[in-house]
Amino acid sequence: MDQIKVKNILIAVSNKETIDKLLPLIKSDKIWATEGTAKYIKLKVETVNPVALGFDFDGRLKTISRELFARILADRGQATHMSELEKMGVEPIDLVVVDLYKPDSGNFPESMDIGGQALIRAAIKNYKYVALAFDAESIKELAEELKSKRGETSLAFRKAQAKKAANFIAQRTKLEADLFNNQ
Repeated sequence: MDQIKVKNILIAVSNKETIDKLLPLIKSDKIWATEGTAKYIKLKVETVNPVALGFDFDGRLKTISRELFARILADRGQATHMSELEKMGVEPIDLVVVDLYKPDSGNFPESMDIGGQALIRAAIKNYKYVALAFDAESIKELAEELKSKRGETSLAFRKAQAKKAANFIAQRTKLEADLFNNQ
């Protein structure tokens, strides 16, 4: 599948303003978002579904759930994957928009963003079917892709974004290792 129509979207961003130019381009009522992002989106778009209501373990666990990751990781070319989603009563996620909280050197490793990194890695793994934006620049590129492709993303775009995201995660891991080692 070269072109994917973006219908089911997950948005979890710490910097809410980065999605302002993206939201008008989303032609879907199937948006899922973390609690703070959902509140922000409701100011701009009528329909949004929260994926995390409150926080587990004092905010340490927000976006990690089997259902959410199944929806991102399902290989649409595998009938068994699609059958499992159907049994769960859910559809696959077409787009993941996430940015990470900045690590706080004075509160590290507590300030590590675990769920956001896991979401990015899941979208990277399934780039053939899932578009990804992970920072302000990639969100801007996503908005341009959606605009030029009328709400769709191309395989070339998804792969390019996944490559950039893999490098971003590698750099982030290095930053976190340095912070940890300097304690």
